[in-house]
Amino acid sequence: MKPILTAKVGTNADLFPDILRLYVPEGSRVLDMTYGRGVFWKNVDVSKYDVIRNDISEDRGEHHEDFRKMSWPDASFDAVILDPPYIYHSGAVHKDGGMHTDYRNDERASGGIYGVPAVDEMFRDGLEEAYRLLCVDGVCIVKCMDQVVGAKQVWQHITLMGNALSLGYVIEDLLVMVRNGPVIMRHPHQIHARKNHSYFLVFRKQK
Repeated sequence: MKPILTAKVGTNADLFPDILRLYVPEGSRVLDMTYGRGVFWKNVDVSKYDVIRNDISEDRGEHHEDFRKMSWPDASFDAVILDPPYIYHSGAVHKDGGMHTDYRNDERASGGIYGVPAVDEMFRDGLEEAYRLLCVDGVCIVKCMDQVVGAKQVWQHITLMGNALSLGYVIEDLLVMVRNGPVIMRHPHQIHARKNHSYFLVFRKQK
C-alpha cells in the first residue's frame, strides 16, 4: 500500500479517503455536518462506516439542521466532518462566468457581521459543536483555504488551529490538496501569489 503523504494533487474526493484511512477506523459513526453534494464521499466505500449526512439545504443529505446547533446528544460520534462555506468574500466566488452559490456565506452571517469575522465565527461555532458531539479521542476533519481579502493575506488555517486549541482539541495533522488544472485570474495583475491549494485539518478531542 502506498504511503499517505502530506500533499496531493487532485480533488477533495481524491484526498478525503486517505484521511479516513489514517484517522477514522472502519465501523466508526461519522457525522458529516455539511454534507452538500457528497463530493468528499465519492471515492469512499460508505458501507464501511455509519455515515450521518446533514446539510441545511433540504435537497441535500438526510438531516437538515444548522451545524452550529444540532440535536444529537453529547459524545454521539467517532468523527465529524466540517466544511462550511469558507470563502471570505461577501457573496460567492466566480465559476464559469457566474456565481457559485455553494460557497455563499453572506446568509450565514450573524449579528450583522460579514466577511472575515462572520466566516471565522461560523467556523469556531462549528468546531465547538463538533467537540460536544465527539466521543473522547474522536476526530474533527475540517476543510479550509487561506485567502487574499482586500489585497491582504488572511491565514484561515492558522485561525482555525488557534480556535481548535482553545476549545481543547489536539492538532493531529494538516494535509494539502493542490488543485489540478489552471487557476482562474479575475484581474490581469496580482499582488500576491495566486493560491492553488487548500487544507484538510485533523483535530482530535482530548481524553
